[in-house]
Amino acid sequence: MIAGSFCVANESRSDLGMWAWKQAHFDRPESRVTMFDFCEREGITHIDQHVSIRNGAIANADAFRQLIIEAAERGITVNALRGDKKMFFAENHTRTMSAIEAIVASIQTLPEGAKLLGIKFDVEPYLTAEWKAGGESRKTVMFDYLSFLDEARVYLNAEAPELELAVDVPFWWDKAEHELRYEGSTKRFVYHIQDRVDWVGIMSYRRDPGTTALLVADEIKYAADQSMFRSVAPAMETSKLSGKEAHISFGGVPATEFRAALDSLRIRYAGNLQVRCIMLHHYGSLSSYLKGLFCA
Repeated sequence: MIAGSFCVANESRSDLGMWAWKQAHFDRPESRVTMFDFCEREGITHIDQHVSIRNGAIANADAFRQLIIEAAERGITVNALRGDKKMFFAENHTRTMSAIEAIVASIQTLPEGAKLLGIKFDVEPYLTAEWKAGGESRKTVMFDYLSFLDEARVYLNAEAPELELAVDVPFWWDKAEHELRYEGSTKRFVYHIQDRVDWVGIMSYRRDPGTTALLVADEIKYAADQSMFRSVAPAMETSKLSGKEAHISFGGVPATEFRAALDSLRIRYAGNLQVRCIMLHHYGSLSSYLKGLFCA
């Protein structure tokens, strides 16, 4: 584990980060300024920005480099974000690794003072038929996930040791039913993951801050027991959801409720050595939500 030195909880409030999924958020100078101005207004100091890979390179790589440079000037850190539910399946390891290689290649000539913080993966294999089948099929998915993290860590240690490796995980991977033996150690799936990355963003989406805190308590305790610093990031959702998932998001309820819950979490985790920041999902919905548009 690399002790993170960014997005650090301060004495009075935990810091904030957010996901940003669209290329349009950074592909033009005015788009970058708009996003950075929003971050400054809301106190957001970290962005997980999704990047597309085409023909072995980051699409719009020059604009992404400018994002990193301009973010550094604003005191904001940036991760390159990638995500797909089957991205860590064994048959996709080579392609996923090539994306890491493309990201590393793209940052080789960044100017002094500007750096990419790391690479973040938002991979949700529980959405696949292979996971849902349970049994040995699910175990294979879990093995593939962990083996890719091992492969990625070896590559980054050799080629770009300054880059952090991070993943987003659901809050329920700490349940007993997800315990498995891997590389001679038996423990819950998320703990195996925590052993292999610099930090995890936990999709602990609930409106009640006390419930959110309960959903990440096991991961924070494990991090503390293992002396993993700045390695857990609880998260909140602002997309407008419907049906049975509506209750997990602040989308559609008054922003004052969101701000009160967020402030409660920031105070709770202020100075906590294990908490990296509070992550907000996501720039597109969050910016509209706080303007009172309640968009998805």
